[in-house]
Amino acid sequence: MPSLFPYAIVRGGQEDFLHDVEDAVKSRQLLLAHAPTGIGKTVASLAPALEYALEKQKTILFLTPKHTQHTIVIDTLASINLRHKVNATAVDIIGKRWMCQHNVEDLDSREFNEFCRSKKKDETCAYYNNVRKGRLTDKALEMIAQVRGALMHNEEIVKRCSDKNLCPYEICIEAGKKSNVIICDYFHVFSPKIREAFLGKLEKELEDCILIVDEAHNLPERVRKLLSVNLGDYVLKMAAKEAAVLGRKNLESDLEDIARILKKFARKLGEGDERFVAKDELASAIKEATKTSYDDILASLDALGDEVLKIPNRYRSYARIVYNFLDSWTGEDIGYARILRKTDKGVILSYKCLDPAVSCKPVFDAAHSAVLMSGTLLPLAMYAEVLGLDKKRRREGSYASPFPPENKLGLIVTGMTTKYAKRSDLMYRKYAEAIRHAASYIPGNIAVFHPAYHIMNAIGRELVKHPLNKPLLMERKEMTKGERKELYSRLIRMKDGSGGMLMGVQAGSLSEGVDYPDNMLSAVLIIGLPLERPDLETQALIDYYDVKFQRGWDYGYTYPAMNRALQAAGRCIRSGTDKGAILLMDERYRWANYRKCLPDDYGFRVTENPQEQLEKFFNSRN
Repeated sequence: MPSLFPYAIVRGGQEDFLHDVEDAVKSRQLLLAHAPTGIGKTVASLAPALEYALEKQKTILFLTPKHTQHTIVIDTLASINLRHKVNATAVDIIGKRWMCQHNVEDLDSREFNEFCRSKKKDETCAYYNNVRKGRLTDKALEMIAQVRGALMHNEEIVKRCSDKNLCPYEICIEAGKKSNVIICDYFHVFSPKIREAFLGKLEKELEDCILIVDEAHNLPERVRKLLSVNLGDYVLKMAAKEAAVLGRKNLESDLEDIARILKKFARKLGEGDERFVAKDELASAIKEATKTSYDDILASLDALGDEVLKIPNRYRSYARIVYNFLDSWTGEDIGYARILRKTDKGVILSYKCLDPAVSCKPVFDAAHSAVLMSGTLLPLAMYAEVLGLDKKRRREGSYASPFPPENKLGLIVTGMTTKYAKRSDLMYRKYAEAIRHAASYIPGNIAVFHPAYHIMNAIGRELVKHPLNKPLLMERKEMTKGERKELYSRLIRMKDGSGGMLMGVQAGSLSEGVDYPDNMLSAVLIIGLPLERPDLETQALIDYYDVKFQRGWDYGYTYPAMNRALQAAGRCIRSGTDKGAILLMDERYRWANYRKCLPDDYGFRVTENPQEQLEKFFNSRN
């Protein structure tokens, strides 16, 4: 077949990235790629991987953390097909709950799974029945052929299936069995139980799959969350009610005892305080309080859960939630932490995964090959080690930005810090004054991203004390998705003229989950580092990585914070025609341990007074 490589090579490092992907796929390697915004990561990873997949009958699993990124993949594949006269097929799959035709908005994922299982078992789901009646129905086969015959966004698949009263998820699964590309979420592959079921339904083996992991800087934290479980007062209280209603008085008493045990563990804690809880500490306390063995408690909860779920139209069992938690609690010690936290709403006991390699290593070991890419995948060696990538198979690549270097100004502004020991009203006033002065030299919109809401609010209070040349748009912690969208829309309307100043937080939806196209931002100011005093989970992570890699503070604390800061900084320049300034406003950014995480292509310069450089840079725009 004709090569898909001469697709649309852009200036910069895309050609190197594209050929590294080709080598990795052919050589069964695992490529970690720091590929800056604008390099064309989607097409540069898909084109060579697709060429190989079509030739060798492999399947590409394109994994993203967000639904919105699926659209880009489908559109890119459509362009490849059109340009190169190939007929690559793909299916766009999101979580089953989001595709369901029933009214399931009020169900959480656990409840939905039970709802779906029950509906299929009882043959009461018309949408599922219209797909399968012993075999695939003629109507289903027709829809599957449509999905295979055209590259459709998931929304289009759902709409077409809705018109025909078909289950979109089942149609996607059937279409995916013979598709070249499956676009899905991280959890489809990195949640062990879901992966087994998902790939089984697709009739795919990891050994025959090429993985492309987009925004891979998110992967370690996402996997840790997938493998962590929590138990709180409310769930125990509701499980005890289930036991009472069904006449399980002994189990009701046992659940009340477990709730009292958690409160006893938290007796000396203040609100917000934490403590570690040993595996045997909980097991022994349960045995002593209930006069029942841990295994017998588990068996009783399992049976009660089954009984609750047999109640008509009942799709949640709190007893089953308690069972799942207590069953997980007796799992591995290495790579996990057991933590109890006292909150204003009660006590939360957690079994926290510290090591994403628990799930990631088996996946990458089994996969034919993989490309893990992000615009902020630094340092590459950290991600390779934390995710458990085989040293013999992995390779690393850092690629040049395609954007003209003269279009961006990178400054490290010293003389201030959000370091915990130095936070004060005086420091917040200093920040406010520095922001005000910088804003007077910057035309158009500015985004100012802070390490935490309370720091943003403190600096905001100082800013409003004196006139500012731009209206302030303040993000609030309790804002709804709609309110944040409206804030974003207001910023768009302020683009021309003096612009506005958006105040938000690093690692928030406005600093990571939102794009700012068409030079919407003239500058991004990063206030401090998103480093807080470590909680017990972070301390456990630091200790674990210290033992495993001798890099505890780097891998568990410093580098993840730098990544959050760089994600926020990356909101400024989104295309080759954008021009903007990025100011890292904390003296710690010039320290060697932090500075080595900064991308080389920004050419950050250190200054205490950025006004002269800002004036020169923005005057040169004309």
